[in-house]
Formats: sequence, structure tokens, C-alpha cells
Amino acid sequence: MSSRRQFIQTTLAGSAAFAGFTACSGGGSSSGTGGGPPPPPPPPVIPGPILVLVQIQGGNDWLSMTPPTSGANAGAYAANRPALAIPASNLTDLGGGIGLNKDCTGFDLLHAAGRIAWIPGVGMQNPNLSHFTATDFWGQGATVPDGTGWLGRWGDAAFAPTEVLRGITTTSDIILMNHGRKRDFVAVTSSGDFNFPTLLRSTAQIPDSNFLKSGYLYSLTNPGTVIDVSAAASEGKLFYDAASQFSGLITTRTPSVPYPGDTGYAIANVSTQLASQLKLVAQMIASGIPGQVYTVRLGGFDTHSNQLNDYPRLMRALGGSIKAFYDDLGSITTTVNSQSVKAQDRVMVVGWSEFGRRIKENNGGTDHGTAILAFALGNMVKGGFYGQGYPDLTKPDANGNMIFTTDFRSVYATLLEKFLGYSDSKGILGATYPTLGFL
Repeated sequence: MSSRRQFIQTTLAGSAAFAGFTACSGGGSSSGTGGGPPPPPPPPVIPGPILVLVQIQGGNDWLSMTPPTSGANAGAYAANRPALAIPASNLTDLGGGIGLNKDCTGFDLLHAAGRIAWIPGVGMQNPNLSHFTATDFWGQGATVPDGTGWLGRWGDAAFAPTEVLRGITTTSDIILMNHGRKRDFVAVTSSGDFNFPTLLRSTAQIPDSNFLKSGYLYSLTNPGTVIDVSAAASEGKLFYDAASQFSGLITTRTPSVPYPGDTGYAIANVSTQLASQLKLVAQMIASGIPGQVYTVRLGGFDTHSNQLNDYPRLMRALGGSIKAFYDDLGSITTTVNSQSVKAQDRVMVVGWSEFGRRIKENNGGTDHGTAILAFALGNMVKGGFYGQGYPDLTKPDANGNMIFTTDFRSVYATLLEKFLGYSDSKGILGATYPTLGFL
């Protein structure tokens, strides 16, 4: 039989935990004006918005995804990439002296339809080029970090206690972006069951629901006997309730289009890592799961070597999976305020990586760099280029890295205010950042 101590260790280990939470200028529901509730949010740009965030893990070499095709940037690109520069024959013209790697399957069609917004040169002051630290920097999104993530703080402010399935990740771990003071996003890794978040484990063993329930019930009858037992139980109860609700809502579904790896998909040997997660998100949306934000992940982008062979495969997995998901959403009808709404008219997909790569190639690949490319796609998106422009490749920093042009928190402010309809982005991010015009 498990002890109270084991319960707490299992539910809190590896997290910033609940004991360490302190007030800071970046979190909670503060309006940033010294007290009182935030102003009522404006209506979102569409009814019932659903945000799907794609974490492109490893450091996407976006100069190989959307390389410059004219002007001084094109000359610097060619000079620094004698072996890795994408040839003009493998590029689709995006306009403005920028091309799209044709291996990014389906993105050319989405761009031509005006469904993709491109935001090149997104970054931050004093970036860190460690995968883990950089991911945390992006996840915090606050002027004064406090161990929580920007989406977690939004969830703290926006979610009612009973809304346990409004924030969902399809990975078994809870990255910092999804970590709040009061709750974490729940991890749903398959339609059959939950995977208890790795972030909250102290061992590899996944605690069963009876273990969580017994710890929760103990805390109700013995409050304050062990430090943080109530907070630990609250997190366990969140997971427990989410699993219960999920099992009552999820239904079986066959996708309306083939995804990478499916019979009938046009390209062979494409990774199914992202496709499987997006298929699950489509199934959850079709089942009426009340998720408003989903986070998914595609790894493998740490292309220090063998990039000529690896990068085309990564692009086919990224583009092909997202295009299949977009097409699949066109067959799903959802209900918003008793009205039927096509899922394709509610869902926006946004992607970014924890950092980019260096301008100059190494021996067969590219090393960790700075500024990244973000993109947003969906029926509600105004296609084109946004932000402060493509970085000047002729004027890198002292380490040969791009100098960012758009602060990453402008992307977050745009998503919070103009898509999710949460007006107090300053209370989440700790300062006011200009929004972008793609919505």
C-alpha cells in the first residue's frame, strides 16, 4: 500500500511544484493595473476558437524551409551554404524574395489559398542555445519568470475549476509552456487512455487512479498534515476528473483523408510522429472534447550533420501531417452555442521551434542559432508575411547568428488577444507587446 509521502512525491516530482509558486508580473489574472479583475475580453475573431500549437523540437533550420531568393540576403545565403543551399528548382515562390522548400508538402497549396501567415525572425534578447533552457525560455513568456508557462497562466485565469479538458497535450510530459500555478494541461496520448504526465512522476511507474483517489480523499480528511498535500491532491484530482470525462466523450473515428503512414497517402516512408498526434486531435474535436488549446510535437530537427538527407524527411513529415490535418478538419462538423460550425473554421495551427540554426553551414549540417520562423495557418488567417521582416543575413551577430526582428511575446499577445479573446495579455506576459496583423 502506498504512503502519503509516495503520493506527494509522485504527483509533484520534477515540477516547479505548488510550494514554489509566488506572485510575479507575468501571471495569473492580474490586469496589470494594480488590482481588480481584468476587463471583459473582446469576442474572439471566430466562434469557439481552437488553437493547435506545434512544437518543432530540436531547432528548425528555417533558412532551409523558407530561404531568401533575391537581394543581399540571397547572396549571403548562397555564400554561407555552398553545400546545403536549397536549389531554386526545389522552391515555390512566396513573394518578397522568399521561397518555400517544396519538400514541405502541402504548404504551397495552403499559401496559394491565403491560409498561411509567415513570421520570420522571431526571437528574444539574450537567447540561450541549450535545447532545454531555450524551450523553457519560450515556455515562460514572462518578463519575470516564476516557474510557470504563458499558456499555464492563461489557463489559471481563464479555465473554470470544472473545465479539466480545456488544455490538452498529446505528449506524455508537460512542458513548461503548459504549466500553471493552479493546474497543468492534461496529457492525452491515445484515444484509449491517459498517460500520467512524466513531469509529475518520481519513478517510471505510472500511478493508477485508485492511488490518486486515495491520496485525494486522505487530503480532504487530513488537511495540512503534510506540506502541499492539498495541492498535490488537487493536481491528482484534476487528472482523475479529466480521465473520467474523456472516457465518456471520446468516440471512434476514421479520418476522412489519409495521413502520412496511412494506406493511400501519396508519399512513402514519411514519419508518423506528428501525423498520429494530429489524428488524435481531430478525433477529440470530432468527439466534442472541449479542448480549446492542444499542444503537439515533432522532434528530430537537431541537424548538426547529414542535413541533406534528414531535412527533406522532416519537411515532408511537418508539411504533410499538417496539410492532412487541415483537410481532415473540413469533414468535421462541431457545435458552438447550439450552432453547427465546421472544425476547419475554428482551428488555427501555429508552429515554432525553440531556436533556429546558424547562417553558415558546418561540415554536413548546421549548428544551434537564434531567431526562428513562426507560422500560423487556418481559414481565419490573413495570409502573407508579418512581423518586422526577414533578418539581415549580411549582418549577423558576433557568433554568426541572425539578429531577431520580432519579439516572441508579440506572437503570444496576438494569440491571446485576437484569437482566444483574452484581452489582458499584459497580465499573462508581464508587459504590453504589439499584436501582429494576421488575424
